[in-house]
Amino acid sequence: MNFLAHLYLAQPTVEHRLGNLLADFIKGTVRQEFSVEMQAGMKHHQQIDSFTDRHSVVRHSKRLISPAHRRMAGILVDIFYDHHLACHWSEYSDVPLATFTHDVYRSFERYSGWLPAEIHALLDRIATEDWLTQYQTIEGIENTLSRLSRRISHRWQRSVDLCPAMEDWMAHYPTFTQDFSQFFPDMIQHCHTLD
Repeated sequence: MNFLAHLYLAQPTVEHRLGNLLADFIKGTVRQEFSVEMQAGMKHHQQIDSFTDRHSVVRHSKRLISPAHRRMAGILVDIFYDHHLACHWSEYSDVPLATFTHDVYRSFERYSGWLPAEIHALLDRIATEDWLTQYQTIEGIENTLSRLSRRISHRWQRSVDLCPAMEDWMAHYPTFTQDFSQFFPDMIQHCHTLD
């Protein structure tokens, strides 16, 4: 699951949502510097990721990714699933997607607790560029893959381009839609069992 799904599945508090959103950016003992509720959100994120990685439907989706991109199949499927969540949002929420994302952005903007400067900068970019509602469009997914490619290239110190994986997704778009619709209710049910 990527940003939109993690925020949807989080408890509806700013700190739990922040923890869910930021878990991939804040690792190790540094997490202890954050509030208890943010740490709970980070743990929730990890539990979601663990359930997702073990699910048979998600494994099926990963097999739809060509060998050239198979190493990144988990991340790609997470992003593609966020598209399907955004496109079918009204099936899972009574709150319109635009309202949900606007409320999330505003809550992060008004958050008065401590966050490192680089996290503030990231949250500003997410809101300013409206990453969450961008998931609804093919162009938005391509933008997401471009951003992620730059981030991974910087981290690995070599060029990575995930955008060609769009072809795998487009070739199997109806199957990804079906896989997501089978998987996500299980994910929601699983979240009801978490602390």
